[in-house]
Amino acid sequence: MDRTHAALALALLSCASGCVRGIGTQQEPVVDDVELRGVRSVDRDGLAEKLATQAPVPRPGIAGVLVKDRQRLDPDALATDRRRIEAYYRERGFYAARVAEPQIVPTRPGLVKVVFQVDEGQPIHVTKVTVTGLEEAPQAQQRLERLPIAQGQVFTESAYDGARSAILNALLGTGWADAEVKQSAVVVPETGAAEIAYEVHAGRRFRFGPIFVAGSASVSSDRIREQVTGAIRTGEWWDESKLAVARQRVSDLAVFGGVRVTRGTPDLARGTIPVVVAVREAPFRTVRAGPGLGFQVTRWEAHALLGWQHRNFLGDLRRVGADLRVGYAWVPNPFTPTKEGVVGLVAGDFRQPGALTRYIDTSARLEVERGVLDSYDFFAERLKLGLPLRIASRWTLVPSYNLEVYQLSNTAVGFDPNAPAQNTSAPVLVNCTRGGICLLTYFEQRIAWDGRDDLVNTRRGIYLALSVQEAFHAASYGYRYLRFVPELRAFYPLSRRTVIAFRTRVGALIPLGETGDPPIVARFEAGGALSMRGYYTGRLAPMVLNQKGVWVPVGGNGIADGSLELRFDIEHGLGAVLFVDGGAISTHSAVPTTYQTALDPTRIQWASGVGLRYRTPFGTLRADVAARLPERLSGPWSSRFPAVPYTVWQDGTPHREPIVAVHIALGEAF
Repeated sequence: MDRTHAALALALLSCASGCVRGIGTQQEPVVDDVELRGVRSVDRDGLAEKLATQAPVPRPGIAGVLVKDRQRLDPDALATDRRRIEAYYRERGFYAARVAEPQIVPTRPGLVKVVFQVDEGQPIHVTKVTVTGLEEAPQAQQRLERLPIAQGQVFTESAYDGARSAILNALLGTGWADAEVKQSAVVVPETGAAEIAYEVHAGRRFRFGPIFVAGSASVSSDRIREQVTGAIRTGEWWDESKLAVARQRVSDLAVFGGVRVTRGTPDLARGTIPVVVAVREAPFRTVRAGPGLGFQVTRWEAHALLGWQHRNFLGDLRRVGADLRVGYAWVPNPFTPTKEGVVGLVAGDFRQPGALTRYIDTSARLEVERGVLDSYDFFAERLKLGLPLRIASRWTLVPSYNLEVYQLSNTAVGFDPNAPAQNTSAPVLVNCTRGGICLLTYFEQRIAWDGRDDLVNTRRGIYLALSVQEAFHAASYGYRYLRFVPELRAFYPLSRRTVIAFRTRVGALIPLGETGDPPIVARFEAGGALSMRGYYTGRLAPMVLNQKGVWVPVGGNGIADGSLELRFDIEHGLGAVLFVDGGAISTHSAVPTTYQTALDPTRIQWASGVGLRYRTPFGTLRADVAARLPERLSGPWSSRFPAVPYTVWQDGTPHREPIVAVHIALGEAF
């Protein structure tokens, strides 16, 4: 039996197993569906999840797309579900909601549908909200802008409890560490009215006391205390919310398996409360190893990875790391390669926290890389010296100095879109030496604000970033330019299982007093799993023909691209995405304003597609299929889809890439 037949037999057995377990009898039927009728004012999916009687559930993993497990009908659970539905409505202000006797409707032999008929009734409205005792704490009264519950609103338990939490947090954030807030509500279902009252007992006002550290062995207590004092200062008025900030600052040191920041016993004589920091140290050394495989239409690569990191090298939280990647690459694939070769990377990292002040670290990274790309092969040596600033938990600011040296080979192209394909192997490299050496030396500033709720599975928030480079000459080498790339990402949940996500960025490379085009290693390209998915990696860019008649990308001075995604959660880690991508690249030139052509809306190319997502312990595995959209709806088929920018055959015919692109990657597109 070959692999195809074996896989088919396994799938049939799996399906058959699910069918056997999912079919009941007339005496003991199985639930085939659960229907909630009359539900209009509450979240239907959220209500369904609260019930003991559940609709068929997809099996974990990819098999869940085809196979679902069904549960036996439990008559005793139906009465419980009626009460759960009414309680769910009552929490949301519908005290008059009632559920009729559930209906059991046969659908097939051994299968039934359960129908819950809901009469929502009229909701309860808040007629009065009273807060007493808050005048004892005027500072808290000033901080409290408004309550989440107000007269005229529908009375919900979440808003009722949320108002108490808002009052208490205002007190705890302004020194009233022992404050108490009592709440009461009088609900009259007959009149549809609710009167709410909150009684405040502020107590005594306290300040922050001394900071104590426990559990630290190898890491200096002074270093931990230094992190805490970035959020908490002894003598300031007590603010409970700063305990969480201090905990995060200590956790950011990345050397502790657990961190707790709590209040100690109040000192009534001094009017202070000490802060207790308890830590549990984790292993400082980490070793990572494993294989890797990357493949797409234009390039395949297989490699092995090895990494080592020490997070407290010679003490003082000094971080040292090393990475090694060795592999082999084929362009475009191992079956019909036009070029191939060994690829690899050797890199070393160093970081010293608090080297200059408690807010400024020092970092260094040195790497040597061997690569095989469509346009050229290369050896590269890169050095980056940075001064990361720790401004706040959500802010990142890293100014750095960078030196990059590239030795290009196997180019066989002139890098001029208007020149014919070269007939010799000698490269003509603009603003690189005749030996194929490109040098870039520049200062860079990277600043970002991260307001996302989760870095991996983001549902809400905004991410803003800006990268600016100022390149200059080193002796007679290099190329002077200004390069900047702002980026925006936004996420908003439409429902419990649906999120709309948006990303956009623009970029410009502006030559400063230069006569030739920017070096190819500094230009912009687009396309790929992390960019405009209507093209493969780097294929949305000006191109030239190499000696073998293959188009290779050479990049441009400007970029504009973005994505709009509608993300759906299905079941058990499985999800789907609908997306629209857009992108444009300018040509390359020494003219400072060349980048502006990428910002021309009429030059933006569009693609639409669908994708599947599956969450694994290593990250989200995704597969996207994107199709480029036509530029106009009339004319011959060959002219309906945009050509690659600034790329034409020698007879003047525009070059076009495949209309459909498939991407498989680990991690979301943004």
